[in-house]
Amino acid sequence: MEKTNIIKKNASRWNKLPAGNFRLNIHYLFHINDYLFKMLYKYFSIKWRKERGWEHSKYKLLFSNRNVLEIGSGMGFDSLIYSPKAKSYTHGELSSLQIEFLQKVHRIFNSANLQKISFLKIEDPINFDYPKKFNAFYAHGVLHHVPFDLAKQQFEQIDKYLEKDSIIIFLMYPKERWLKAGKPDFEKFGNYTDGGCPWTEYYDRDKIMNLVGEKYQLLEEIKWGKNSVEF
Repeated sequence: MEKTNIIKKNASRWNKLPAGNFRLNIHYLFHINDYLFKMLYKYFSIKWRKERGWEHSKYKLLFSNRNVLEIGSGMGFDSLIYSPKAKSYTHGELSSLQIEFLQKVHRIFNSANLQKISFLKIEDPINFDYPKKFNAFYAHGVLHHVPFDLAKQQFEQIDKYLEKDSIIIFLMYPKERWLKAGKPDFEKFGNYTDGGCPWTEYYDRDKIMNLVGEKYQLLEEIKWGKNSVEF
């Protein structure tokens, strides 16, 4: 699958967001009033609060007073938690619709911190020029949705804008999840993880270090989810 096709398909696929036990197209959320939007969003976020509360407690301290770049913000639930602690918080997205959705989320739930929040439309992740430097980078379930060589090129571009001693946090699907699925091709593995995804690839310690390069040090690896093999 060509690079440009994967990027375009990801931009389209992630207009449909994971929401509990089913997936919700964010087009729908633009046609309801703020009150209903707020109620629906809170309902969907219950699952993530139960499943990932440990992450939020841990990482909001790590991001405290840092300039954070997040690529692929999903429903925005993480950035709602992390941005109040951060010095600045920048969202990088492939889709204009996704940016509009995130702007709505922060307007409704995070109005006190809007001055430190920004949004970037990234047409070409390999060559995108970021407007400033960052000292924290966060990608929760993003770079494993493109082939490794493409992910490496994307990170090499991002790395140009990361200061020395930056904190980097990835969520990548582990090899155990791929093995459990029967070792499918990576184009098919996306249907075992995020339905309709054009590509999903597993990562292990060697692969993640190959992604970021030898100047980085792996400080911690946490496997979690059902039987600690899903994430």
